[in-house]
Amino acid sequence: MSASHGMPSRGLNNAETSGSFGRMFPQLPPRRATGLETALRFGAPGGLMDGGDTTDSQLDPELPAGFTYFGQFVDHDLTLDVMSRFGERTDPSAATDFRTPRLDLDSLYGAGPVVSRHLYDGSPEGRLALTPSGVDLARTPAGVPFIGDPRNDENLILSQFHVAMIKFHNQVTTKLIAGDITDAFGQPLPPRPENEPPTQQPGVPLDQLLDVENYYDTVFAGARRLVQWHYQWIIVHEYLPLIADAKIARDVEENGPRFFKPGGQPFIPVEFAVAAFRFGHPTVRTSYRVNEDFAAPIFPDDPNAPANPRMDLRGGMTVLPEHAVDWRFFFDVSRTSEPQTAKRIEATLNTQLLNLPVSAVPGARQGALAQPVASLAVRNLLRSETLGLPSGQDVARAIGEIPLTDEELGTTGPVYLWYYVLKEAEVLNRGRNLGPVGSRIVAEVLIGLLDADPSSYRSVFPRWRPTLAETPGRFEIADLLYVAGAVGS
Repeated sequence: MSASHGMPSRGLNNAETSGSFGRMFPQLPPRRATGLETALRFGAPGGLMDGGDTTDSQLDPELPAGFTYFGQFVDHDLTLDVMSRFGERTDPSAATDFRTPRLDLDSLYGAGPVVSRHLYDGSPEGRLALTPSGVDLARTPAGVPFIGDPRNDENLILSQFHVAMIKFHNQVTTKLIAGDITDAFGQPLPPRPENEPPTQQPGVPLDQLLDVENYYDTVFAGARRLVQWHYQWIIVHEYLPLIADAKIARDVEENGPRFFKPGGQPFIPVEFAVAAFRFGHPTVRTSYRVNEDFAAPIFPDDPNAPANPRMDLRGGMTVLPEHAVDWRFFFDVSRTSEPQTAKRIEATLNTQLLNLPVSAVPGARQGALAQPVASLAVRNLLRSETLGLPSGQDVARAIGEIPLTDEELGTTGPVYLWYYVLKEAEVLNRGRNLGPVGSRIVAEVLIGLLDADPSSYRSVFPRWRPTLAETPGRFEIADLLYVAGAVGS
């Protein structure tokens, strides 16, 4: 037997090993670069974007705090730029995206259990690796995690969500083998064949010799497709309606993108990767309650503070059981308690993000991170100039919107697109969701990439509906966490 419905074997993924960046609005000129001085005026501690420590008045009562980290997980599924350098103008089409331009969970699966075997536990079914306790990512003795994207260990909450996704895949695999669920097309998994006959037996056809191997290929392919499609469903039907303008998200879902046209070679627009989808940075709180007995700041006030014993939520180290995330505090998974909520989408970040520890900056080395570029805001603004992003006002006009005024923006002249997206959400929607520019870019790219992916549910089976929750046709992050066994019943 072979893997059903054209799903690839357990070796290389059917997606590209890497993608590229491009422009969503190629007709627009880059905003005139203003360099480090202006970036510091906006993004340094004490600058326009310094929001201080998180207060109750800054919180969005309707956005559970976990969606900040779900968004970060999605971002790491799509983009990884390690080649562009601050101060050097880079053509986006010449910059390599080291993630696939698809919502295919390559940061979870790598290139499959044959090629990326360090991500897997060695079982023939292709289960992903965890610690024996199931609390943490599998790690080397030095604490380096065995995951497809090291950025998913930047902070404890994100690394714990990656753990939940591993558990989700492993549970789906178990249920598929047991016959408790069907594959994405409603077909039960065929029974495991008998052990293969010896190869020297004369007259044995090749198909029979490969029956058991093909069975395990089918198990992995079926589990992965179910996980990918349910994850994609959450993005379209739960995540987008929460963070974007509902009318725009619905228009893009029903009618397709107007401006993002990936064609036969999908790419990640820099307007999305470097600006609009970084709306999640302001939603990061200063501190979180992680479980009943442990609460801590996301990063230390002193970025050089020692990491052990754990006093903050930095990544890059073993997660002990007493520090494991209780998802009741991050998503709406309990009938008896409410999750803590995220900060509003505003043009300010909590102060800790303006002086990051080395462990939170991809590629940074101890002793080589200058304070000005330890600010997440400064890094975002300088990268937007490196890649030649247009101004926020120009993009607003391009999609048919009247740009915000200088008074509304709190500054003068053409402004960084990222800052504009944040200010638009703050001014027009009180920070509860993205405005028209941010919503249009984010919704068009996420849905456009699904439509351009020949293996997504929107391409393969547009009428498909989720099957893993108690309510047929409905599936949210709470359901994913229940299936994964990451929360109690």
